[in-house]
Amino acid sequence: MDDNGVRNTLDVLLAGDPDVMDRDQLAGFVSQLGRVRGWCAAAEVRVSRRTRQLTAEGHSEPAAALLADNGRCSSKDAHNASERETICGVMPSFEDALATGAVSAGHVDALAAATRNLDDQLLAEFIACEADLLADAGSQRVEVFERGCRDLARHIAAQAQANSDVDELDQQRKNSTVRKWTDKLTGMHKTLLSLDPVRDTELWTAVNAKLASLRQADNNATSFDQLQVEAFLATVTPNTTATTTTGDAVSRVPQVGVLIDYQTICDGLHANSICELDNGIPIPVSTARRLCCDANVFPVVLAGNGEVLDVGQSVRTATPAQRKALRAMHRTCAHPGCRTVVDDCRMHHIEFFRNGGKTAVNNMLPLCEKHHHLVHEGGWQLTMSAGRVATWRRPDGTIWHTKPTIDRRPSRSNQATRPTQSTEPAEPTESLQTTLC
Repeated sequence: MDDNGVRNTLDVLLAGDPDVMDRDQLAGFVSQLGRVRGWCAAAEVRVSRRTRQLTAEGHSEPAAALLADNGRCSSKDAHNASERETICGVMPSFEDALATGAVSAGHVDALAAATRNLDDQLLAEFIACEADLLADAGSQRVEVFERGCRDLARHIAAQAQANSDVDELDQQRKNSTVRKWTDKLTGMHKTLLSLDPVRDTELWTAVNAKLASLRQADNNATSFDQLQVEAFLATVTPNTTATTTTGDAVSRVPQVGVLIDYQTICDGLHANSICELDNGIPIPVSTARRLCCDANVFPVVLAGNGEVLDVGQSVRTATPAQRKALRAMHRTCAHPGCRTVVDDCRMHHIEFFRNGGKTAVNNMLPLCEKHHHLVHEGGWQLTMSAGRVATWRRPDGTIWHTKPTIDRRPSRSNQATRPTQSTEPAEPTESLQTTLC
């Protein structure tokens, strides 16, 4: 937008009176505001560029500091404005579109966020999509465009490194922390819990389910904040039951919804993949596959525009009867040396369900969370032959362990026996540390 365009737009805004406008007039007024905001954001890009030059010469503070101190904005907003200069430097068409109001600062921020962790090679591939991205930005809301940028960056990274998304989730799991302290001023005890997206969703799904139950029983007699505290405490305490309005105790199992398309779950990420939690947070394909081992799977048929045409019935991958059969053969997780009891294990499909593996006892083995994660995200391979002989292969394909998994074989004294610890190979600790949380 040139100087005359800015002046004309400002004249329209100064002459307008939102207090007396109807809906369509307000929409036009807001559109004009967006054009001016875009022009201002483009001007900030130019300010950041010039400030960076002056900073290199020793004549100015960094751009983010200058914008925060003189622009009456927060440090976060100033940092975002500074980052826009970087992305506009490599994708100049967005700077031009920003100046005319064709795109917003939020669209440019979405580009910056999506490319922040890409190396030079991956960034070049992302930039090659500039024309298509600009067309999308001109017609999409910021939230939709942000999701598209994120998915494109994930797809590019996945093509370069098959386990890139897994590595990101693993790192988030490793970085998860719990901190506890006491506020000396108020005496309140505080807990800060930082979680990866999957476990955070599991936790808050359980909390929200408990909250709904409490609100129904409480009839709004207690404040929402206090009910949320009670729901959180009820979720993390050992008591796993909730009371219905009729006084009956029922078990509550945290539920996490995952949306993934058929091609992605079968073949991996592609250009139009969908693999995310139901709240829109992306997760690795291998994590979605692992969750499918112990989940209800609902097939949903979509039209080309994303409209739901049909929803099939859920398929439970391990029935109670099948769990009883597996429990009759296995006391523990099928990984050698693991003593996690069967009731705490997931029933893993040896031939993955996504590959046509049947939900049958002869295709399932109990695996604890740790070793279930090892097979799906860790790159290890697990096969089973006649007699329930399991073979574990390292990520490089070499055989690490082969042995029957049934540990309830009758002895002469009619007592079940276990493999002794001395017969089991040492587990490669270093490899596990790189793949497990």
